[in-house]
Amino acid sequence: MNVKVGPPGKGAKLWVVVPDIHFPEHDEVALALALKAIEVLKPTHTLLLGDVLDCGSFSEHSKRTVAEDEAYDFEEAEIKPCNAMLDWIQKHTKEFTYYLEGNHEARIERWAVKGGQANKSIYRLISPQHTLARGRKDFKMVPYAVPTGAQRGFVQMVKQSPQMRTGGLVAVHGWSFAKHAARVHLEKSRSQSIVYGHTHRQQVEVSRDPWTGQLVKAFNPGTLSKLEPLYAVGGSPNDWAHGFALVYVGESSWTEYVISIVNGGCVLPDGRQLRV
Repeated sequence: MNVKVGPPGKGAKLWVVVPDIHFPEHDEVALALALKAIEVLKPTHTLLLGDVLDCGSFSEHSKRTVAEDEAYDFEEAEIKPCNAMLDWIQKHTKEFTYYLEGNHEARIERWAVKGGQANKSIYRLISPQHTLARGRKDFKMVPYAVPTGAQRGFVQMVKQSPQMRTGGLVAVHGWSFAKHAARVHLEKSRSQSIVYGHTHRQQVEVSRDPWTGQLVKAFNPGTLSKLEPLYAVGGSPNDWAHGFALVYVGESSWTEYVISIVNGGCVLPDGRQLRV
């Protein structure tokens, strides 16, 4: 059987998808590998799936340990390292960088609303739109919830069209924390594939539309946070996994690669190995 190999697609694009980081509860090795991949691959677009900040200082949940209570300095531990990371990402991203706010970034606005007029008056000075997005070119921060509250923010990575035989692809922070969250996201998204964060678990669910023959997928690349953060007291195990994702978009189809990070290393689709 002869298999034809076509040339690189005209206008082909690469997205690097960066899952939850949770500064300062990030895993330094996992984050370094994801950033190195961005430097090596120089993607067309970089997409952050939200919960880049932990915003523990604004949490409604009470602290459960002395270490957790003393750990957070919002400016030094979250805003400054996040801005440095965004500078790095934009330096090595050819076109546009997208930042989906997560439920943790949304903690700041909830704190401001609950705190009355005094807190609301300083919200604009401490919001992610001010501390992270202000002044950045080729950068878009998508709010966690649109002003109407009708739907959560999303990024359309691949548009639905007759030419795109694999259908559309959207990105959201996350609509579910269920054990089978990929299946839940796929059922909610219905007609488009979806990439999401939020759960910190690597999952994929694939279905096929019986009428069009298109594959519809939901996938989560994992997390770049610590696998045992300060707030996970009690020693209870979890099924979180370190990773990030690449999405190659051609003229008529796209393909995702979930890159697992194991023991301080990962392998890119072309066989190159990255290690810290």
